[in-house]
Amino acid sequence: MTFSFQNVKFVKHAQENGLMIAGEVSNNSGKSYSSVVFVAIVFVKNLPVGNVTFPINGFHVGQTKTFEVRVGELEFSRASEITRYEIYAESAY
Repeated sequence: MTFSFQNVKFVKHAQENGLMIAGEVSNNSGKSYSSVVFVAIVFVKNLPVGNVTFPINGFHVGQTKTFEVRVGELEFSRASEITRYEIYAESAY
């Protein structure tokens, strides 16, 4: 499965002080899916400090969709500490 991510950023939750990860994901896999489940992990140095699993439904070949999900219990104040992130497809059907 080939998916690409663009414009990924960390933002503050609208009503809380929670950390959100937002961006766009493109389906470059050559196949349409009913649902794709992604995992996002955020790191401070090499230590994972938060993760989240989120679905993208009705994901057609060549399509780009936006996403915005809360990263565990992390507060937005931790955003400046994040040194990297990983996002990957966990499953699809």
